[in-house]
Amino acid sequence: MARSSDPRNLTFGTFNLYNLQSPGKVWRGKTYSEAEYRAKIAWSAEALRRLDADVIGFQELWSPDCLHDLFDMAQLSDSYELIFIKDSGEGWYDIAVSAALRKPWIVRQKRLHKNFGDGFRLIKRGGTRDPEDNEIRVQIDIFSRTVIDLEIAHPEHPEVPPIRCFFAHLKSKLSTRLDQEEQAVDAIRNNASALGAAISTIRRTAEAAALRDILGQALRDSDTPVVLVGDLNDGEHSNTVAILTEQPSYRLFEGSRTGFRSDRGLYAASRLQAYRMIGATEHTHEHDGEREILDHVLVSEQFYDHSDNRLWSFEQMRIWNDHVADTDPASSDHGQVAARFLWDPTD
Repeated sequence: MARSSDPRNLTFGTFNLYNLQSPGKVWRGKTYSEAEYRAKIAWSAEALRRLDADVIGFQELWSPDCLHDLFDMAQLSDSYELIFIKDSGEGWYDIAVSAALRKPWIVRQKRLHKNFGDGFRLIKRGGTRDPEDNEIRVQIDIFSRTVIDLEIAHPEHPEVPPIRCFFAHLKSKLSTRLDQEEQAVDAIRNNASALGAAISTIRRTAEAAALRDILGQALRDSDTPVVLVGDLNDGEHSNTVAILTEQPSYRLFEGSRTGFRSDRGLYAASRLQAYRMIGATEHTHEHDGEREILDHVLVSEQFYDHSDNRLWSFEQMRIWNDHVADTDPASSDHGQVAARFLWDPTD
């Protein structure tokens, strides 16, 4: 995706690295040989150059060293600042989210969210009017993958306000594996797949609600532009994405006033693209023949064409997905997404 000339224009990208780990180091019980690692880095470097985004969220990174190798291979190390949950040798834990920011954009502040927000609870007392409205108590209080929260700015353009960028990877749709003790119970063993899928869904929904709580604090009563980038592991019409976006209204015809203001909503770039290309179908992931957009760019009203608070206009979203169904072990199992916005303030 070629960049436009105005340095205030922005392209946001998301890239699932599909278990990018150093050679000889274990990932999910496996290891890469030197040749396999070089092939994976080479494939990813080509995809990264093609993505050509200013702000990029990465998922499934096992080591900071791997992302440095990737940017070295792509000859982009001098052009980007790389952001991690922890630097190499500082107690890195498990598979993680990371980010890259094209210079001269800078990080003004970095926050990490492993725990759900203070006071956030998924609790509902039993109904008094409806006895079938049972009590619900979900005891999940951490994100499976730490969320990175950056405040970025353009030092050469003070008229551009700081932007809050969130980078996330929510719980997979894959069924949660139950341990031997759990599967020893007949009622569980005979229904383990469905129960595991339900547990994954509950965790992903809890993570979405907790992240929405954090996003809401950034959005509420504020003109700060907010962007969420990442693998949300659910489609654009899913309950997961609906929770995160809080479902703002979209303007569907010129004379409407719908969408002129949304203090809390986030707009899906995939939906903005769809309204321009009626009938077009896109996907970033395929499993058992089911194609979905799982990788998203969600933006606040400052990036929505019809908002009175618009600062950028949506230009285009692109998905690179030709590799999704191939058998090349060096490629990713997700498509890469780039959404471009042009500096275009209402006033």
